[in-house]
Amino acid sequence: MHPKYWKTPRLMDQANDGTTGGAGGSGPLDTFSAASAFESRLDDEPDAMPADANATADADAETEDQAAERLAREDAGLADPAIADAPQSFTIKVDGKDVTLTADEMAEHVKAGMRQADYSRKTAEVAEQRKVADTETAQARAQRDEYAGKLGNFANQATYELNALEAQLTDELLQSDPVAYLSTQRTLQARHAELQQAQQELQKITDQRNAETAEAQRQHFEHQREQLLAKLPEWKDPAKAKAEVAEIQQYLATQGYQPEESDFTDFRSVILARKAMQFDALMERARTTTKKVASAPPKIERPGNADSARPGDGRTTAIKQLKQSGSVRDAAAAFSQFL
Repeated sequence: MHPKYWKTPRLMDQANDGTTGGAGGSGPLDTFSAASAFESRLDDEPDAMPADANATADADAETEDQAAERLAREDAGLADPAIADAPQSFTIKVDGKDVTLTADEMAEHVKAGMRQADYSRKTAEVAEQRKVADTETAQARAQRDEYAGKLGNFANQATYELNALEAQLTDELLQSDPVAYLSTQRTLQARHAELQQAQQELQKITDQRNAETAEAQRQHFEHQREQLLAKLPEWKDPAKAKAEVAEIQQYLATQGYQPEESDFTDFRSVILARKAMQFDALMERARTTTKKVASAPPKIERPGNADSARPGDGRTTAIKQLKQSGSVRDAAAAFSQFL
C-alpha cells in the first residue's frame, strides 16, 4: 500500500473500533461493508496514487535514461549499440584497388599521409630555399665580376696616368716651376694610392674566386668518391682500393698513358679502366690456357680399355673442336678435360 494511506488513520481507526464508514452507521463491519467503506475513501482522496505508482515512475525514469543514451548514440552516429561495439572499417582506393582498413589502420594511414605530406613540404621548402640561395649567389658573383672588371679598367688607366705623371717630374720642371712640380708630385702620389687600393680589392676578389674553386673541387671529388664506392663497395677497404689503383695505373701505362694523364677525378673513367684491365687479364689467361691445351699430349688409348674404347672420347673431341674453332670457350672446355 502506498505510504500516503498509511498516514490516513480514520479508516483504520474505524475498522479497529467497530464503526462503519457509511452514512453514520455503527456496529461491526462485515466484509462487504469494509470493502464499500474502503472504496468510498478512495473516491474521497483525489490525489491518491495507484498502488503501483512507484513502479510506474521507476519505469518512466529508466525509459528516459535509455532515451538519453539513445539520443547520444544517434548524435555520435552510433544509434545501434551492436554497431557501436563492432570494430569500424573504412574502404579506400590504393593504386586503383579497394583496400579495407580498420579504425586503427586508418588512423595510422592518415598519420603516415600527414608525415609524408610534411616531409614533401619540408623538402619543397629546402629546394626552394636552395634555389633562392643559388640565385642570390649567382647575382652576387655577377656583381662581383662586374666590380672586378671596373677595378681592372681603373688599374690600367691609373697605371697609364702614373707613367705620364712620372715622365713630367723632371729637374727642368723643378727649376722652372717648383709649384707645378709639387702639384704633379702630389697628384702622382694620390694616383699611386688609388692604384694600390684597386689592386688590393682585385686581390681579395681573386682570393675569393680561388677559395670557391677549391671548395667546388672538394665537393666534386667527394661526390665522385661516393659514386665510386657505390659502384665498387669493395673499395671501402683502403688497402684493397690502394692496391687496385696501383694496378690500374700500371695498366694505363702499358696502354701508352702518361702518369699525369691517368684521370681519377671521374668515377666513370676509373670503372671503365678497371673493366678494361680485368678483360685484358681474362683474355690473357684464356690465351695461356689455349696454349697449354694445344701443347698437351693426346690421351693414349690402350686396347681393351673400356673407357678408351668408348666412341667420342672427351679430350679428343674437345681438342678437335679447339683446332677447328680456336675460340677461348673451346680452349677452356678442352682444358677442363685434363683436370
